[in-house]
Amino acid sequence: MQSSEQRKRSVRRAAMRADHARNSTRSGPSLTHDERQARSDAFFGKFARVSIRGLPKYARLREAIVAAIDSGYWVSGDRLPTEAELVRCTPFSLGTVQRALRSLVEEGIVTRAQGSGTFVAQSRPQMEAPWHCRFLDAEETTFLPVYPMLVSRKRVSGHGRWSAHIEQGGGAVIQIDRRLGIGDEFSVYSRLYMSAARFAALMTKPVREIEAANLKAMIGRDFHLPITQIGQRVTLTRFPPDVCRVLRLANGALGMLMECVATARAGVNVYYQELYIPPNERRLIVSDSDAAWGVQHKAAAFE
Repeated sequence: MQSSEQRKRSVRRAAMRADHARNSTRSGPSLTHDERQARSDAFFGKFARVSIRGLPKYARLREAIVAAIDSGYWVSGDRLPTEAELVRCTPFSLGTVQRALRSLVEEGIVTRAQGSGTFVAQSRPQMEAPWHCRFLDAEETTFLPVYPMLVSRKRVSGHGRWSAHIEQGGGAVIQIDRRLGIGDEFSVYSRLYMSAARFAALMTKPVREIEAANLKAMIGRDFHLPITQIGQRVTLTRFPPDVCRVLRLANGALGMLMECVATARAGVNVYYQELYIPPNERRLIVSDSDAAWGVQHKAAAFE
């Protein structure tokens, strides 16, 4: 579990990342080979202190690299030190370095090109106005940013839990799976089902558009089906193996399953969605009808 200070640092990290995304290119000439070498040598001494005690070795290195990127030490497009250089300038083995870099690639923070090296990725897409994953920050004054990554997009035949809730013309549905990074603190797995007959155009939209989209808003805008009602229910359950693998949880991990059904103005159920939410310390807002939370209870009102 994260301490209050660790949570605050995660929030500050998200804010710095947003500023970094707006200023993603370094002004001035490119670094020379010697300058890059010097920065590599100095990197761990400068950023190792941000590591949280008790983390596995690969996670400590990952935290240091993320801190360096967030601070602008390396910016979008910069090439990171090679695996051999990271082994030389840190106290970690090659296996640990490779695992840390693999973790950063999976999160979309860096990219790797065979024969070219490892590079800081362009600014990560942030989901516009998320609806179902509105987790409050440490001060509970704003929502944590949501960083989506598309896991898969495919047509699915047959029947499942979605069949009772959405139209399944032709016997097929579109299944869109995304991993939603919540403020660099934890991830939620989203699995969404829609009619393949009605929403076939979603299969040909660019990955980046699908990845970061608020699908509720996209459906209203592109398919003229404004969503007017969303039903939500939650269950404590064990996550499927594929979800555990993507979220890097132990097999059979226990967490919250939120099921959502969205209905359009015409009375049509537009989508069925499953959100697998691991244990965390954040408060999740599930309704806009929260005015009562800011009102002090007055017994006289009920007399």
